[in-house]
Amino acid sequence: GGGGGNFEDSDDPYDQAVAVVLRDGKASTSYIQRRLGIGYNRAASIIEKMEKEGIVGPANHAGKREILVPTEDDKF
Repeated sequence: GGGGGNFEDSDDPYDQAVAVVLRDGKASTSYIQRRLGIGYNRAASIIEKMEKEGIVGPANHAGKREILVPTEDDKF
């Protein structure tokens, strides 16, 4: 049985951004901007949506966000 859990194949920039964040462990607006080739406002709203959905935490003083969902590295 398949279930399309693969974000990379999606055309949706949000899904692609989630894939990048989980793969690279970096969740910043500028990083998403560069990786997806989108504008700052678009990237910022994607990051905000991730925060609402519990994928990343709020930005700290340095603008870095903790990634809250388990990534591949966390599996035993």
